[in-house]
Amino acid sequence: MRDVFEAILQSLEQDQAIVRASVMKSSGSTPRAAGASMAVFPDGAIIGTIGGGLVENASIHAAVRILKDGASEIREFDLTGKDAASQGMVCGGEMTILLDLMTPCDEHISLAKETLKLYKAGKPGVFATILNTDKTVIRRGLWPLGGELPTGVTEFTIPDQARAPFVHPLENGTLFAEPLIVDETVHFIGAGHVAQATARLAATTGFRVNVIDDRAEFSNAARFPDAQNVRVVESLDNCLPDSLTQDDYLVIMTRGHLHDRNVLAQALKTKAGYVGMIGSKKKRTTVYQSLLDNGYTQDDLNRVHCPIGLPIGAETPEQIAVSIMAELIKFRAGI
Repeated sequence: MRDVFEAILQSLEQDQAIVRASVMKSSGSTPRAAGASMAVFPDGAIIGTIGGGLVENASIHAAVRILKDGASEIREFDLTGKDAASQGMVCGGEMTILLDLMTPCDEHISLAKETLKLYKAGKPGVFATILNTDKTVIRRGLWPLGGELPTGVTEFTIPDQARAPFVHPLENGTLFAEPLIVDETVHFIGAGHVAQATARLAATTGFRVNVIDDRAEFSNAARFPDAQNVRVVESLDNCLPDSLTQDDYLVIMTRGHLHDRNVLAQALKTKAGYVGMIGSKKKRTTVYQSLLDNGYTQDDLNRVHCPIGLPIGAETPEQIAVSIMAELIKFRAGI
């Protein structure tokens, strides 16, 4: 959703209205789940997606019309009936799409800026859209997780663990809440050719990217233009960031087995949600035995994904990058 708000802000600052199309609800088999969104420009161009196909196409046409007529609306799509099947909508579910017109006024520009600030700061929050009984948008705003909606709207507290979008009935309308999920961060320890290819793919699949190496000629912004942070450290000993969480992914691919072993030893002392190390099964056996000999347990080693990546017969850096990112995306999805 971050890229959608970046497009919204750019459009509003250029004095151009824009429509944000967002999936409020979905059931059954649908192209995208609740929370998927896209920005629609007056010429029908889009940033983001709500799943493609006829639902997205119909939403784009409706958004272009809204940009001319000037009124937000909600559209319902039934993908289960004969009419849907005859038009190629064979998913077999239902979708509710909010088509929200945002005009180039100070209020909307400020809201888009504040939303992007939360993303940049990595702070959780909720983008809430409040609609009245006739489904007209009457208010938009940002609220913290666990925070109450403002006085005069209704008495409702945003769940402090909310991560998935939800629709909540209000006394005089509806609340559509979209948690601003901060992208998981992939920390590449080692900035070689495989890391370079994988970091590029990570950035295009919804991850933040950090790069760490002790070689300035490898770890630099020119080689990793999509990274949020590129660090050159004096040594790979104690090189990991403090306070890693379940949203942090560690990908270990330094220039040598000993460095990989030492970084892995550090990684196993963190709370990182994902720990992966590049290398062969033979390397894994050697590194694991070294760690076991130094007090690490089998439970510790069970956290590690090694050899990293899905087994697809990858050979080149770019192919290996696909293998690694396929595993990270699968892990993120909880599959």
